[in-house]
Parts: sequence; structure tokens; C-alpha cells
Amino acid sequence: MRTWLLTGATTVLATAAALAMVSPTRDPIGEWKIADGTANVAIRPCGANLCGFVSWAKESSASLGRQVLIDMKPNGHSWFGTAINVVDGEQYSARMSLQGSSSLKVEGCLIGGMICGGQIWSRVR
Repeated sequence: MRTWLLTGATTVLATAAALAMVSPTRDPIGEWKIADGTANVAIRPCGANLCGFVSWAKESSASLGRQVLIDMKPNGHSWFGTAINVVDGEQYSARMSLQGSSSLKVEGCLIGGMICGGQIWSRVR
């Protein structure tokens, strides 16, 4: 009986691991190319939330390592926090949500959400 349980448990764990490898990513952790292709942002855990840092930039190495997504808190299928434009330093209230396993919608708003803009980022890895 013990051998059967151990074998069954091993099979269940192996199956779960295989499914996790082929199922689409359900969070935005990873590297993303911004909409115009001029930079990549690496999104990673930052305490209990997520943060994003410029990991590659086409033109300016001055922006490498700069934080552009701050304290993105999960709420359902979206994350909310602050975004910073590295060009002008402006801060925006931000929202990001997966649009599938390889697309991330990133939006920034001003004036309490009255003026918003956004773009779709593509997963690099």
C-alpha cells in the first residue's frame, strides 16, 4: 500500500510539473519589449508586489536599471501601482493586465484617472 501511495504521489507531482511548464504564464513576471521596441522592461517580484526595471535600451544606456514600474499590487487579473516615464520623469498611476501569455497591457493615468494612455508590451521571455 505504501509503495502504491508513493508511486501515485510521484506521478501526480510529475504531471503537475509538466502542466505548469506548458500552461500559459498567468503573471507578468519576465522580460517585456515596450510597444515602440526601443526598450525592454524586466518585471520581477519586489516584496509582495511587482516592480519593473529597464533591462535593455536601444538609444540610451542612461536608462538601464531605472525603475519604471513601482509597487504593482495584484487585484484580480490586474496589477496597480505607479509608472515612471524615463524620458521626462513624470509619474502616473498605473495598471497592467495580461492580454494572453505574450501580451501585457500597460496603462498610465493622470488627474485621478481622468486622462489615461496605454500600450501593449510583448513578452521577450
